[in-house]
Amino acid sequence: MTRVSRYVLSVFFQSFLSLFLTLFFLVTVITFIRISKLTSLFSVSFTDLFEMYLYLLPEITTYILPVTFFIALTMAIFRMSRDNESIVLFAMSLSPKKLSRLFFYLSLFTSILLLINAIFFIPISKQLGQNFLEHKKMEANINIKSSEFGQKFSSWNIFVDKLNGENYYKDIVLYEKDNESGVDTFIISSSASVEKNSSRLELNLQHGSVYNLSNEKLRQIDYEKLQITYSPDTKDIKSDDILAYWSQALHDKSRAKKLSFAIMVAFFPLVSYLFALSFGIVNLRHQSPNVYLNMFLIIIIFYLISYQVALKIPLMGTGISLIIFYLISTLVFHKKILARY
Repeated sequence: MTRVSRYVLSVFFQSFLSLFLTLFFLVTVITFIRISKLTSLFSVSFTDLFEMYLYLLPEITTYILPVTFFIALTMAIFRMSRDNESIVLFAMSLSPKKLSRLFFYLSLFTSILLLINAIFFIPISKQLGQNFLEHKKMEANINIKSSEFGQKFSSWNIFVDKLNGENYYKDIVLYEKDNESGVDTFIISSSASVEKNSSRLELNLQHGSVYNLSNEKLRQIDYEKLQITYSPDTKDIKSDDILAYWSQALHDKSRAKKLSFAIMVAFFPLVSYLFALSFGIVNLRHQSPNVYLNMFLIIIIFYLISYQVALKIPLMGTGISLIIFYLISTLVFHKKILARY
């Protein structure tokens, strides 16, 4: 790599890092605000917040990195053109064709990283995050408080009159409504205890009654002992699970939509870098470039196309749309830049 190429890359990376850190900070603040809403469901420590944030990092990267790459490349090249550095670079043997080849490899590398992130890391992080939330809900179910409404144990609404030591309760009432059958179920117990057994919770009730109310009929069942079990919906992630997860796209429209959109966003740097060079390389003496307008139009158009393709023709349209978008960028680059320089 020549000294000129290294200089161009250094200018790009400076622009990229400053923009990426700015967007990353803004998205991080929004993410923490979103995560903090979980405190209304269960108690969350700062460590828990940070752990949940880590599970969201792959998704945050998918949102930020493609757009940051395109904007940073456009602005870096435009800044060099505005300062007349691009003319000097072209005079020093770095032609637009060599410049495009330089950023082709960089955009290809970025797209591959984004694709790996979207295909492997996002499904894994989402499942790990879901497992984490289920375990936190289970811990919240252990910490049932007396004389408080709105508490839940699994699908049951629960009310406890008195505490009798840690995880031991007196005069407990549970309620569950089955929306399918329209049956209301009440359970009354004189005493109860909660035990954590491996990966599940067990609510052990003593000396009470079960009432089923349906169609204005009331049925009562008395019991000496009754156990209600709550198991969080957790799942271990393996490499073959990822293949099974995405293979469902062949018959699941929702999964096909996610796969299509993930692939198109991942390849945005690769199919848009020529647009960035076309908008960034300008001669301010003879041109009045609308760099910002063109830049944001490309982003909006691409994401609208990605959404529509993922929604209507995800499997067939993804590759075709990417190829067409890249061919258009190549045509614009040839007519706007190579024909002049």
